[in-house]
Amino acid sequence: MTTIVGIQGDSFALLCADSRSAEVDDEGYATQVVTMRDGSGKIVINGRYIIGAAGDVRAINILHHAFQPPAAPPNLKGRKLDQFITIKFIPALRECFDQHGYSMAEHHDRKQHIAEMDSSVIVAVNNCIYTIEGDYSWHSDVSGVYAIGTGAQYAMGALHALLGHGRPSIQSARKHALKSLAAAARFDPYTGSPYQTFVQDGRKNLETKTNKKSKNVKTRGGRSK
Repeated sequence: MTTIVGIQGDSFALLCADSRSAEVDDEGYATQVVTMRDGSGKIVINGRYIIGAAGDVRAINILHHAFQPPAAPPNLKGRKLDQFITIKFIPALRECFDQHGYSMAEHHDRKQHIAEMDSSVIVAVNNCIYTIEGDYSWHSDVSGVYAIGTGAQYAMGALHALLGHGRPSIQSARKHALKSLAAAARFDPYTGSPYQTFVQDGRKNLETKTNKKSKNVKTRGGRSK
């Protein structure tokens, strides 16, 4: 229950996430809504990587406290970086998730592949962004604009309207990312402030935070949805 957006510029990559987590019952109602504290949020800096996850909190926990990704050579770009993500990073991620009990059970009725998990992961490395789906496939969009989670469609629409044509600066990317999360929070009950922004600029990973409040918890039948 998340919204994470990503913007890839000419010489930077930016990820921005909300801080709301909700437990949902079998009928689709939220039984508990939590604001995640600093140090346990949906995005983590790990070496040269900035990594976020939308889906299960267990995946976020593992990314924070267990995952040790393979070191990415700093000058790796293009096809060689794609190969590195495919044959080094993703197998390491899958192994870590499996070792810590986070993989879809063999008998699960939705399982279609040998390796599956129930979250989406977004990764920034060497100023490039990749999204990794539940079957461990990845894509990297030519637009440089990304969104994952329950509020992704709202955030993606807002980003495309705000960004227009051309690559943004870090300052404008940060501003538009925050506006897109606010738009998602307005319509998605599982997205909420505060928002955290992480920027990979050259070889530096930087984190900033805003404390904007959102009023988006929708109810039905007296319960949070």
